[in-house]
Amino acid sequence: GINAEYGQRVPSRDAGKVFTITEKARRVAASRERRISLKDNINLARIAIDNAYFETYTPRGHTKSTVAQLVDLEEDMAKDGFDYSVFCKKEDPAHWKVYTNELKEDLEKLEGFLRLKAEPVALWNERQARDKQAKSPKCEESGLVGLWQVMMSLGVTPRITMDDAQKMSFYRKRDDTSPLPQYLFSCSKHGMTHNDLLKAMETLSNGRVVGRFFEFYPQRRVDIRYWLAGWIKRGVVPLATLNYQKPVRGVSEEEKQNFPKDWHHHMVYAVSYDGIHLANPISKMKAEHFKNRIESESVVLIPRTEVLGRLQNDLDYEELKSVPEWRQMNVLGQIEVVEREAERFNNLRIPCGMQHIAIPSSMIGGITLFAHKDTENHRAIVASEEVFLKI
Repeated sequence: GINAEYGQRVPSRDAGKVFTITEKARRVAASRERRISLKDNINLARIAIDNAYFETYTPRGHTKSTVAQLVDLEEDMAKDGFDYSVFCKKEDPAHWKVYTNELKEDLEKLEGFLRLKAEPVALWNERQARDKQAKSPKCEESGLVGLWQVMMSLGVTPRITMDDAQKMSFYRKRDDTSPLPQYLFSCSKHGMTHNDLLKAMETLSNGRVVGRFFEFYPQRRVDIRYWLAGWIKRGVVPLATLNYQKPVRGVSEEEKQNFPKDWHHHMVYAVSYDGIHLANPISKMKAEHFKNRIESESVVLIPRTEVLGRLQNDLDYEELKSVPEWRQMNVLGQIEVVEREAERFNNLRIPCGMQHIAIPSSMIGGITLFAHKDTENHRAIVASEEVFLKI
């Protein structure tokens, strides 16, 4: 049953903050992660758990999956005549409008989760992915490899070879032999941006394949699994741009050893309820880790050893001072700190001070969607709205 406090404002445990019973219910729900297994961050607002109800509720099967337990809980609440809408409509019409919008979004997520649980959405199966990876041309630029794999998935043959592609203007290497300022600028522009990917695809496919880039920084309000699955199900091919230098919680040191050094492009060949399946290399990444890496600032980290190895007395830093983005990030100040620390801690064998400097990058985190030109998928990509910002 519902307690007498239902719908009233109650004191929070957080420094006197006051919030409604609905917010309290969400906090209680989140605190019971082990009881109902909220591994997939399904928002319990959609089933409107009252605090009193939740305190007395025990799931029927502790070994059941997250979705099964949530479905059981909804059924039990219906049997008990628990109706959150009655209170909301009467006492808080504004909150009712918010709640119904959340309800619609969360039910859509649940339906998507159930579909992915039953059957992953894929362009290739695991065996096909490994076979395609083995047949992909070798190149240190992940963007070119990714484009080749996108064309393989769409059944298009590149009109030039990989060797010729690497000589074209959309492929930029680091200048390892130049002095520090020029080296840093080359690191900033290293690799292929989303604009480079689109231009390169125009050339490689002779105009038969087109794409559109969806930026994911700042953070976006979307469940990346269902967003990707919707496009893949149509036959659209995603090419993701991830920043592996961005810290991600829950990643082991062993996993980090196999990661690319910084920015990297992956074709996404499948999505399942427990992860995003990537090519180049073949791997599966947790959805939250994947989203974290595409929601990255346009920054690249340069190890202190690479900075110290290029320091000279007569270096001209004027260009670093004149470019607004570099001045805003105080790149010259970072270099000076690394230099002073090297002099101060020169005799110490343990790592001290700044381990890298941060500089602007031309890369932008996000996903480029590709399809055959002048097809229904092409028109859908062009007409699609940008992914909403998370605010």
